[in-house]
Amino acid sequence: MLHCERPACVSACIVGALSKLEDGSVVWDDSKCIGCRYCMVACQFQIPTYDYNKSIDPHIRKCDLCYDRRKDGKLPACVDICTNEVLLFGKRTELLRIAKNRIKRKSDVYVDHIYGEQEIGGISWMYLATKNFDKLKMPTLGVNPAPRTSESIQHGIFAYFVPPVTLYALLGIIMWITKRSKEEDIEDSHEPKPDKKEEEL
Repeated sequence: MLHCERPACVSACIVGALSKLEDGSVVWDDSKCIGCRYCMVACQFQIPTYDYNKSIDPHIRKCDLCYDRRKDGKLPACVDICTNEVLLFGKRTELLRIAKNRIKRKSDVYVDHIYGEQEIGGISWMYLATKNFDKLKMPTLGVNPAPRTSESIQHGIFAYFVPPVTLYALLGIIMWITKRSKEEDIEDSHEPKPDKKEEEL
């Protein structure tokens, strides 16, 4: 739902099933998804959900800002149905300008904070509130995008695909040694043991 500027779910998706579009929406492609659910683990807002009740063709579920509706020039359904203009849709810069004006005009009503302007690098779904966001149980997050650290580690470790090859080679050697020692143990167990009488002689 929140459509981060630097989405952790997109960064975590190993097959590119999740992507961020130019309009800011984060969308999911079911034809690419392998059901690993890394996106669910990566999301700091716990937005993506999974069809656990479907054994065949389960889907990841999340808001895509009504991507199909917007292709036809319509507003997202939640914005379209909101009669009091509590929800607004538009360019992020324009929405920030409107939000700041509302806070300025009604400083006695709104908390002087736009949730999502800075959090984890910024999100496209931003909030105004009449009380502190920690009291509304919104996660307290820093300003650095979540993927910044994880991507630097991943790209450092897996550069040029050398470490994975090394890891698989090491695992292969361990498996070969283990198999070899088991075979030797089996051979030793099949060898005939000398008779006690022969040993005494």
